[in-house]
Amino acid sequence: MEFLDWETCGRSHCYLDSLHPSSPTSGTCGLGRLSTYHVEANTADDISRTLDFIRKHGIRISIKNTGHDYFGRSSAANSLGIWTHNMKDTKYHKTFQPQGCKVQYENIGEIGAGIQAQEAWEFFEPLSMLVTVGAVGSVGIAGGFGQGGGHGPLGPTYGLMVDQAVEFDVVTADGQKRTINECTDPDLFWAMRGGGGGNYAVLISYKFQLHPAVPLNVHFFRAYWPKPVDITESKIHSDIISALASNQTVFSQNGIAGYNFILPDHMVSLHIMPSANATALKAVTEQYHDFLDSYPGIKLYNNSYHTFSKFSEWHEFTEQPCIAQNGPVGLGLSESGRFIPKSLFSTPADLSKLTSAVLTAMQFSYTNRGSGSAQLYSTGPANHLDGSATSAHPLWRDSLWEVIMGGGWTASTPASVRTQIQNTISASIQPFKALTPGGGCYVNEGDWMEENWQQTFFGSNYDRLLEVKKQYDPTGLFQCWKCVGWTGVRDPMYSCYGQSGREPMASIPLGPVG
Repeated sequence: MEFLDWETCGRSHCYLDSLHPSSPTSGTCGLGRLSTYHVEANTADDISRTLDFIRKHGIRISIKNTGHDYFGRSSAANSLGIWTHNMKDTKYHKTFQPQGCKVQYENIGEIGAGIQAQEAWEFFEPLSMLVTVGAVGSVGIAGGFGQGGGHGPLGPTYGLMVDQAVEFDVVTADGQKRTINECTDPDLFWAMRGGGGGNYAVLISYKFQLHPAVPLNVHFFRAYWPKPVDITESKIHSDIISALASNQTVFSQNGIAGYNFILPDHMVSLHIMPSANATALKAVTEQYHDFLDSYPGIKLYNNSYHTFSKFSEWHEFTEQPCIAQNGPVGLGLSESGRFIPKSLFSTPADLSKLTSAVLTAMQFSYTNRGSGSAQLYSTGPANHLDGSATSAHPLWRDSLWEVIMGGGWTASTPASVRTQIQNTISASIQPFKALTPGGGCYVNEGDWMEENWQQTFFGSNYDRLLEVKKQYDPTGLFQCWKCVGWTGVRDPMYSCYGQSGREPMASIPLGPVG
């Protein structure tokens, strides 16, 4: 698994100390919450026969490609795991007509369920095509990413990964192999275009729109400063976050995606514009660039523009020094998230409230064993307002930021401290919830302890998604944590979640919101 949390069940685990990987494990090595057995699926027939066996014997299942999941949905103790990682078929269709449809598409990609982002762009890049992947090359893009939404550096320009989908090959709970699209099983196709992975059917192959390759133009900023005692009183944090928020509407309108990592003592940010016009990004961001360039009291390491002719070149430049450094793996991780709507970027008063919320959340995290960091992503479909063909949370279309608060721990961190970190990250999102009543977050990047999970993860789509779930999986063969149709924490399948030791924690003291 990507994170230690989801390999653990109470005291049963087999931790490798990520800080000292050559050290032997201490204690007894156990499976934790990993599946007892796995089927290494290579074909649709493998999966169909596995589902027949599962139904016959009443076995619980989990579905996994790479294990990139913040909720532990690709592992379950005492289950039979379906491992799709070796389903690597990849094809390019110059023209493509979905089964049973009259419409014909050009430049369609087809990938197996096990394909990872880097494998996808390495296949399609020589064909001069772009894939709407995320920023991390190891993520499997046909599973939770491609069925839960899928945001990334191309999001403002082309939309989410689910916006690109034209057809899926799947196996449903009854063991039937189906090809689904907007003409054949349209309800199931809609549900799997944003309603979450591993819950409606097992995906075999994913067919999606490719885009002609264009250069990626990047503004890269990195600076350090002294750690403040109180982030809410830090002029540096306040000024830089306010400047970013003030420019965000224009950035998004021009198709600029952003990854902003803000910590107590530094900030790293990337702004990306796919365009053949090498000067377009600079024209839009120059004022922000100049503000950062002349800001006093910070140690500036980078404030530069770059153009990459290939996506792979952009990835090589960014993932290790920027993305991976600010999102390490092999640790335990707690996360919470929130969509920030366009309306909060419209007036000075709203911008002030938003800046204050970021500072308050960071300070609370900072002083309560969290990392004190805030991730401000502008990688969603801000310019693709009609999401009716997909079941991704409708608030994606009305948001300019996805805010993520996070905190990590290692194998040697005491259980009591892990619990405090988890509680801190849950509480640190409260300033943003106060600003966005009735709001939500990305289903793949939220708090696994979210109480109002139906609204927060699925929004107004939940009831229809539940109807589709009942139609195609009436016995609830597919189950995962806080997915549509979730059976609740008392289900023995989720017993490992109850062993986290989490205790209630006082919420952040909030000032007036209005």
